[in-house]
Amino acid sequence: MGVVKKAALGANPTLRTSGTQTLLRGLLLLEKVGEGVRDLPTLASSLGLSRSTTYRILSALVRAGYLVHEPKIGYRLGPQLIRLGFKAYGQLQLPILARPHLERLRDATNETVHLAIREGAEVIYIDKVPGRRELQLASQIGSRFPAQSTALGKAILAWLPEEEARRAFVPGLKRTERTIAEWELFLDELKRTRQRGYALDMEENETGVRCVAAPIFNGRGEPVAAVSVSTASIYLDDTRVPEVAHMVQQVAQAISRELGS
Repeated sequence: MGVVKKAALGANPTLRTSGTQTLLRGLLLLEKVGEGVRDLPTLASSLGLSRSTTYRILSALVRAGYLVHEPKIGYRLGPQLIRLGFKAYGQLQLPILARPHLERLRDATNETVHLAIREGAEVIYIDKVPGRRELQLASQIGSRFPAQSTALGKAILAWLPEEEARRAFVPGLKRTERTIAEWELFLDELKRTRQRGYALDMEENETGVRCVAAPIFNGRGEPVAAVSVSTASIYLDDTRVPEVAHMVQQVAQAISRELGS
């Protein structure tokens, strides 16, 4: 008897459609609550549903722990949804997610593209897409450099609290003659970086190499990584910087969106 009922259910397209509709409506309601819609009438109106239908779906989501209902506040996201969100975030592998974007940036510029995270006063390359120039950079995945002398590092530090950026600053550091080694000058550079939306390394980390970088943000708006275009200075003169910077920013923003920013 159970087999017959299961077969009948699977053969009924109306029942399947109804179940799919309910699922989609539930997901849309979760999104609306996540956007800040709290009360039943507004939730029902936003989806074009009756209040009774909306209430039934909301009640099911509350029972499952995806929503919480508080009489004086309304609906808010529940612990089960938060747990799933953290699991999804924990499973996320930034280099894998970012790789297609990095490759497109390399193809658009012909230059070497780096992805890096910050660890203390340093940045660490976690991915690299080699450029197509005759002159190739010798950087490697896993390479570490001072955050203050790199565009990648400055792109991250510029969006952190000032006291945290200062802890990553090494007074007197001189990778090249152009490295900014005084805190007040470096702080001014971070402010300029934030104003224009991207960071520059004009031969500050390595003589003859220039870089443009932009920050990558997570779902909480925190700078968790940065992406850069790096190349020999002959390929990145002052007139080309704005064009390359625009492409770097677009890629950083695309990756940030995939992280929930």
